[in-house]
Amino acid sequence: MSAVPRNTWIELLEVSCSQVSVTCLDIIIDQAGSDSPLLPSVLSVEPALPWYSLFTGLPEAGADELAPLLVRVDLAQPLQRQWLVGLVQALNGRSQLLVLGSLWPFQALAEHLGRCLEVRNGGYLGLLRYYDPRLFPLLFSHVLEPQQQQPLLRPAVFWSWLDRDGSPKRLAGTADTPELPEDFTPIELSDSQLETLSCASDATVAMVSLADALPSAWRAEQRFQACYAAMLDATQAGLLLNSQREAHTLDRLRNACATHTSEDRK
Repeated sequence: MSAVPRNTWIELLEVSCSQVSVTCLDIIIDQAGSDSPLLPSVLSVEPALPWYSLFTGLPEAGADELAPLLVRVDLAQPLQRQWLVGLVQALNGRSQLLVLGSLWPFQALAEHLGRCLEVRNGGYLGLLRYYDPRLFPLLFSHVLEPQQQQPLLRPAVFWSWLDRDGSPKRLAGTADTPELPEDFTPIELSDSQLETLSCASDATVAMVSLADALPSAWRAEQRFQACYAAMLDATQAGLLLNSQREAHTLDRLRNACATHTSEDRK
């Protein structure tokens, strides 16, 4: 899908909800990307929006201004819907909203998604920022094994977000019934999976530092995907130093540009 006006994204989400008999949208707001906390905006809406800090019960619980917030919006309530439209417009394309349609009770959904933040690696607990729309699709395309994807798929009829170009994206969930807390086991990520995930931040930096090597016709999402593929390749090649990885990425981009130019001439 191409980029659409952001209120059109809301309309597309409403259509998706009506098709699966979901009456509310659940929004995860990544406050860390804002200059000021967004919780006061959530609290200002009448009738009141159900909300939950996904940091609840975690060591990060005290960081109220950075906590990802789960908010349930009743689309039949005009003021709640208008607040959501206003929030999307105010964020002006910043990647801070991850949306799902869910049939789960709000509290069960909130507690489950909070537990999904915790992952293990080598016996140590860490925080998985799956709620970042820039990282979320990579978890399903490159990082998580199918069984590891299930905790995020189970509560959702669908997930949706805007990519780096402002284009709406959608991922179908499995819409399973809620599970008991004692049945939940944190995802165990291997060192290799963490390396694959960290390539996303390397690619984001490379988009800026190697901007002159990227075709001007490429939009932001294509630029990221090219840099991400190059960083994954650098990891496979055993290149660890930032200078090595950036040089490798530059070579890959130059080859991609040459191929792109050659195809344009055909």
